[in-house]
Amino acid sequence: MSADFIHDLNEYFSKKYVNFDLISTLPSYESVTISMVLKNKNRIEEGEIATNEVRKIFYQPNAEQVLTELKEKYVDNNFTFSVRVSPLRLRWKALFRVRGLHGSLIEKTIANYGEDAKALAPRLGVDEKVWTDVLKSYYIPEKVLLFKLALLLGMRQDDFNALMQACGAYYNMEDARDVVVSYLIAYRVFNPEMIAAAFDEFHMRRIL
Repeated sequence: MSADFIHDLNEYFSKKYVNFDLISTLPSYESVTISMVLKNKNRIEEGEIATNEVRKIFYQPNAEQVLTELKEKYVDNNFTFSVRVSPLRLRWKALFRVRGLHGSLIEKTIANYGEDAKALAPRLGVDEKVWTDVLKSYYIPEKVLLFKLALLLGMRQDDFNALMQACGAYYNMEDARDVVVSYLIAYRVFNPEMIAAAFDEFHMRRIL
């Protein structure tokens, strides 16, 4: 496996991860000023952006060491159920087969990638009855299930964004898992071994 892949992932992570509460506790962390980030840039026009940027690992003088320490300290304590029950109003709409609900979008998107949505439950690791109810819009998939679906199908960013929006999900860049998955989808890294390596690099539980 190419070392460039992990290098690119690390750089992306350093630029996107925003959990400053954790970053600032690391032994090699140093305070960075806006002047250090902007250098010769216009401080008035770009100062607001730089205020957020100085908190990121990428701008640390010893960024590589800070990232190494974060990986060692990071604890993957993420836990969510695969699905949640749709609100009553959505369940009523689903009962009367109103068009445009999230279940139909999921099924249509899966079909666009050449798969039978109804047959995907075992590959996604969910109960078949639960998955059927997702497709009927009785349940809403939680983010980790959407991540599995996107990585399994090799989903394009626009398609995945549409599914996330339909299901009320969003990337949380304070969560290392979300940052890693956003990299994999944005750069279309869908090789199972590379996905596993990305999760292992940050000591996170694999989701596939």
